[in-house]
Amino acid sequence: MASIPPTKWVFTQHHQRILEGKECLAGLHGRGVCAGKIVRAHIIPRSQLLQIATRGRVHAVPTRLSAVMQMQHSAFETRDIGAREFSVLNCFCARHDKALFAPLEDRPLTFSPEQLTLLHYRAIAAEAYQRRNQEESAAAVCRAYKSNDPRRDRFYWIFHTNSLAAEAAEEALKATESILEEAQYQRIRFFIARFNAEPVLLSVGAFRPRYDVNGNEIQDLMVDGVYVASHVLIADNKPALLVTWLRGQNPAEQFAKSFAAQPKERLTTLAIQTAFEYAENTCMKREWWLSLNGTKRRALLKRVQNANSLSYRRPAKCLAFRSDLDDWNFDKLEFAH
Repeated sequence: MASIPPTKWVFTQHHQRILEGKECLAGLHGRGVCAGKIVRAHIIPRSQLLQIATRGRVHAVPTRLSAVMQMQHSAFETRDIGAREFSVLNCFCARHDKALFAPLEDRPLTFSPEQLTLLHYRAIAAEAYQRRNQEESAAAVCRAYKSNDPRRDRFYWIFHTNSLAAEAAEEALKATESILEEAQYQRIRFFIARFNAEPVLLSVGAFRPRYDVNGNEIQDLMVDGVYVASHVLIADNKPALLVTWLRGQNPAEQFAKSFAAQPKERLTTLAIQTAFEYAENTCMKREWWLSLNGTKRRALLKRVQNANSLSYRRPAKCLAFRSDLDDWNFDKLEFAH
C-alpha cells in the first residue's frame, strides 16, 4: 500500500477537526435565534435511509476524509455504515434542525413546494459547510509554508477553488433562506422523474455543473457559481429523481433541460452516474450493489475516486452511456422551469 505524503495527512487531520466543529447555518442570515446544542443533522432524511437499510445499516463509500484519503492510495471500496451515522454534518442547532425540517422528517414526501425548497436548502447548506471547511483547512496548511515554497502551490489552489465555491454556495443558501422566509416557493425550479421499482439507492448533493449532459460548456467555474441540487429519494415507496435550482439561473436550467431531454430509458443510468460523480451523500442497498457486475462497480467507484482527487478535471462527457447500470422502469416526468 502506498504511503500518504505527510502534507496530505496534515491537511486531512486539520480538515477532519474542522468538520467536527459546530455551526448552525440556519442562524447566519436571521432565521430566528439558535437554541440547543449543534446536532448531527442528516442531509438525507433518516426516515428515507431506514427504507433501504438492512438491520439499520446502508451500504456506501465512507465519507470520513481520513478514510477517503487512505483509499486514494489503495483502492476505493464500499462498506456497511449505520443509518444514524450516514450523511450527518454538524451544521444545524437542535431548534432549527427540528423546526425547519419537520415538513421533511415528519410528513410523507409529496414534493410539495415547501418540501422542494427545504430539500434544495439542505443540499446547498451541506455544500456550503463542506466547501468553507475545505477552504479553511487548505488555508491553515498554506500558512505553514513560505510564499515561495512550491509545496504551498497545491494547497493554495485548493484554498482558492473552495473559496469561490463556498462564496457561491453561501449566496445560494441566502437566496433559498429568503424563499423560505417569504414562502415564495415558485422561485425554486425543478424536474422530477418518477420510476416504478423497488428503491435501492439514495443520494443528495449540490454541485456546480461545468457541462450539461450533452457535453456543452455552460459556465466557467472560476467566474460563475451556479448550483444545482440532485436528489434520489423515495416517494410512495418508489424511486424519484429530483433536480432543483434557483429560478433565473440559466446554466442550471440548461443542465436540467439537457438531463430531462435524454431518452427515458437512460434516466436510471444518468441518475446513478450523477449520484456517484457529484454527490458525496450516496448510499444503497448492499444486495443491489453486489448484483452489479464487477466492471460496473469499478466504474462507479472510479467516479467517486476521481471526485475526491485533488487533480481530477471532469471531461465534457463525464456522464456517458457505455452501458446501462439498471432499469428502474421510468414512469413520468414533471418539469417546472
